[in-house]
Amino acid sequence: MPKPFDPTVIQDAKTARDYLNNVRRLGRTDLYPAAFRRLCELSGQPPGDNPPEDVALVADFWRAIAALEEILRDQHGKVVRASRTRQKVKRVGVRKTVEDLALSKQESEGFRILTEHGLGDLTAEYLVLKHVGQFSDNAVAAARLRLEAAAVALPRASA
Repeated sequence: MPKPFDPTVIQDAKTARDYLNNVRRLGRTDLYPAAFRRLCELSGQPPGDNPPEDVALVADFWRAIAALEEILRDQHGKVVRASRTRQKVKRVGVRKTVEDLALSKQESEGFRILTEHGLGDLTAEYLVLKHVGQFSDNAVAAARLRLEAAAVALPRASA
């Protein structure tokens, strides 16, 4: 049996979207998760007007936004942006936005959508634990509680 195509060799978002669309069209649910994540990696690029912050956190954050927006696109049949989150990032930056999401009393719609789609590792709360040294103790504790309540596996360093 031939080895399935490795989507990590795709280098641009358009090709990744075409591959994802073909995976969907062919009903290849076995290939969908890797194709989806590769599209998010390539399309989840920070806008050019962000203040300088930790590169790894920023990259992870924009991959998460790309995943959320891709799910919303599938649900609504058109491009839907996480506009409020994008606006907040412009005002206060990625780190503060992620911290505020983790500290909010209620889970965000993005958290709910991502966890329902098996993408708990792309939530703001997960990013807090993955990049634990950049966040307050309160944010870390809140993120851990929310992830545990949603039965999301914690990053190794925080388990």
